[in-house]
Amino acid sequence: MKTKEELRLLFENGDKPTQEDFQNLMDSYWHKDEKIANNSLSMIVNDEFLYSNTDVTEIIGVGKTFIFPEGIKIIGGFIYTGAAKNVIIKVTFPNTLEKIKASAFMHQFLKGSLRIPSSCKVIESGAFYGANSNITELILEEGIETIGSTAFQFTGNKNVFDLHIPNSIRSVGQDAFAISSLLTVSAPAGLDLSISGIPATATITYR
Repeated sequence: MKTKEELRLLFENGDKPTQEDFQNLMDSYWHKDEKIANNSLSMIVNDEFLYSNTDVTEIIGVGKTFIFPEGIKIIGGFIYTGAAKNVIIKVTFPNTLEKIKASAFMHQFLKGSLRIPSSCKVIESGAFYGANSNITELILEEGIETIGSTAFQFTGNKNVFDLHIPNSIRSVGQDAFAISSLLTVSAPAGLDLSISGIPATATITYR
């Protein structure tokens, strides 16, 4: 496999790449339909990345900082287990994500901004339960439809003050937004938030 620098030299103006050159180009990258080997993912994460045994579009595993590759549709199995190597401090989700499974990041040590892309339709129960240590912003993009119970129950959080709930949201489970620091919530008219766990001290504005 050739480096990017070597490949660039093969395709400069005036060059006449050979069949071998094109083969080297193709072999140096992954096709979106190919399963990436665990030992090749060190470029993306700093620990361990595992695919489901039954579905190459589902990914599970452990580590510290994850940039999930495009093509991944389902994510689960990153619950904190008490071991140091299981600590996760930041996640970046792909724009192909469709579902975050139950308890996926439960009790993790996430920091900073947490963004859920518009492609993700379902966030199952407890997906981020207790993963509240230093989250400062929760961004839910338009397109998300279902948020399960306790999905974002950040009891004890002192940093997330504002929450925008997208118009696409159809259902919110019990204590899904039990975020103790919330001050303001913007929600679509008609959305039932009666059991969502939003603090009574927070101001909810319906659009």
